[in-house]
Amino acid sequence: MSSFRIINARAVLPDRVIGPTEIAVRDGVIAASDTADGDSIDAAGGYVFPGFIDVHVHGGGGADFMDGTAEAFETVVKAHLHHGTTTLLPTSMSAAKEELIGFIKAYRSFERDSVYADCAAGIHMEGPYLSGADGKSRGAQRGDFLRPIDMAEVEELLELGGGRIRRWDAAPELAGSEQFAHAMRERGIRCAVAHTDATADEAQRGFAAGFSHVTHFYNAVTMYRKRGQLVTAGVVEAAYLDENVTVELICDGRHVPKQCLQLALAIKGADGVLGITDAMRLAGTDLKSGKLGSLRSGTEVIADGGVAKLRDLSSFAGSVCTMDRALSVLCTEYEISPVTAAKMLASAPARFLGIERRTGSIREGLAADLVVTDDAFRLTHVIKSGRLVI
Repeated sequence: MSSFRIINARAVLPDRVIGPTEIAVRDGVIAASDTADGDSIDAAGGYVFPGFIDVHVHGGGGADFMDGTAEAFETVVKAHLHHGTTTLLPTSMSAAKEELIGFIKAYRSFERDSVYADCAAGIHMEGPYLSGADGKSRGAQRGDFLRPIDMAEVEELLELGGGRIRRWDAAPELAGSEQFAHAMRERGIRCAVAHTDATADEAQRGFAAGFSHVTHFYNAVTMYRKRGQLVTAGVVEAAYLDENVTVELICDGRHVPKQCLQLALAIKGADGVLGITDAMRLAGTDLKSGKLGSLRSGTEVIADGGVAKLRDLSSFAGSVCTMDRALSVLCTEYEISPVTAAKMLASAPARFLGIERRTGSIREGLAADLVVTDDAFRLTHVIKSGRLVI
């Protein structure tokens, strides 16, 4: 359908919900209401959200981006697209350099050949310069793959990425982190704090150097605690004090309690809080076990209680969440308004990626990336660039 309307809809705009109304789509973009003809999609009084944008996702549909093939990339992207994610950042895991090279090459191949390439907005490197080889801050990252910052390796991977790397996560307390952050900032790459044991002072030095985001806020990052005989603040407090720092929260209803999410919104505002899935390969499937990371060197995890866990139950291991589930958690379980949820799942991530003039909100001239739900926030239709997916 090159031209159609969504009728009987409640459109979730950046500042309000309007409806019943119509949304016109023509040649892949949101159009003036009197310019579309042809077929109609009846929202039946449900909501129309901007397509969801996931800036932290490892896998889904039984595949992981670290499997290192264009076919795996397409499997993951298709799985999440069918759950409302119209744009995402394929995310790596800490791994040997050879596997990171394979991950980047697979992205380039997927970008070149796949009909789903327009769903991917670049590359997200999570690690391998993280803390916690012997501690909790590593989460499900393999400790034997964590290593000191190696700028020669960084430059090699950046060169291979050919400008496709959009964000890179590291621990700001590591030696060389300020040089790393400067290098990211010079290239326009988002530098994020992740899997860290940093104090607030170390985090603030990182923010001054160029770190500007916190990965899966509250999870595998520090907060107020006693270290020996010294009480210290952590990354959480430092991020709350810096208005230029954005945060992301896993919205599966398991990783972050309702009150903690509400506190982040109260302090940062909806424009500074991004909702993510941090999904691994079990997301969008009925599988109960599988590897986080590549099939060759990933970590065995299980799906239990609606979340992915290490087999010894010592840590969560990413999530089995999809963005339609995230929407339901926010709007039903956590009592977040549809407008705020749309900001967290679409417009704030779009600004984070610098693509807000192309997608991320319902506005004339933007790409027709849209999600239709019923009045209980259950997904009914997904539209990507004016194409009806489901």
